[in-house]
Amino acid sequence: MRLLSLSSWLAAAVLIYCAFVVSRSFLREGIQNSNSDIETINKALRKSHGDPPVFAYWISGTGGENQRIIRLLKAVYHPRNRYLIHLDAGSTADERTELARAIRSERVFKAFGNVDVMGKSYAVDRTGSSVLAATLHGAAVLLKISKDWDWFITLSSSDYPIVTQDDLLHAFMMVPRDLNFVDHTSDLGWKEHERFQKIIVDPSLYMDANAQSFFATETRQTPDAFRIFTGSPWVILSRSFTEHVVYAWDNLPRKLLMYFANVAYSVESYFQTAICNSPQFINTTVNDDLRYFVWDDPPD
Repeated sequence: MRLLSLSSWLAAAVLIYCAFVVSRSFLREGIQNSNSDIETINKALRKSHGDPPVFAYWISGTGGENQRIIRLLKAVYHPRNRYLIHLDAGSTADERTELARAIRSERVFKAFGNVDVMGKSYAVDRTGSSVLAATLHGAAVLLKISKDWDWFITLSSSDYPIVTQDDLLHAFMMVPRDLNFVDHTSDLGWKEHERFQKIIVDPSLYMDANAQSFFATETRQTPDAFRIFTGSPWVILSRSFTEHVVYAWDNLPRKLLMYFANVAYSVESYFQTAICNSPQFINTTVNDDLRYFVWDDPPD
């Protein structure tokens, strides 16, 4: 398998995010666009050779995190980009309304009209597959509302950028737009039994409120129809690969989604497995999630 690697100039340019150890789940649905008290800027986005790329950010959070989300949004905001914000069922209707109102009150967000908030919450548990379903939903909505973006970037309320958006856009001007930044490995170790042979049930797939996942008593064999990869839950995906997993013209992403419905922490393995088993995309993979993690309790 040939995997692309970061060159020294790219590594220096895009050492990007500082993600804290506790990353919770997040949600919301039905899009509320910004209404304007000021004139909306309708200038067409320039998309030609030599222009900066466009990022589509999926920012997710839960109850009690509105201020952190607003802080993050302001830190990663740029008029070129698209932003979709999602609060999960751990938030109240008042919190979701307050978040939408706070975003509408920001003049720059209203002027460029590139920030949307999912209008309806649904349950998410990051240990199960409901968080993967939420991420794919966010990707699908962003594909629908904008044809201009180049990369899909997942963020949580625990993240914060360590470079400016101007610097990030400039760095990515030098990057082929079919590259996917996905931390991955096929060395499963202890995860083979704990993650892929054990069967997990995620009640957040069928309940209104956030619920903790639980393990079934039965186990199953490790698949042999495809090779499993695992890694970081945070990804930067090209538009073409995002379309591949959302629309699933090839049956592999759909089959994998069915399998990973009963895998613990499936968001740490689904995109890795999908891209590394897809001949069309395997050589577009950069084995790095471009995150810097600060851990309260570092993993073994």
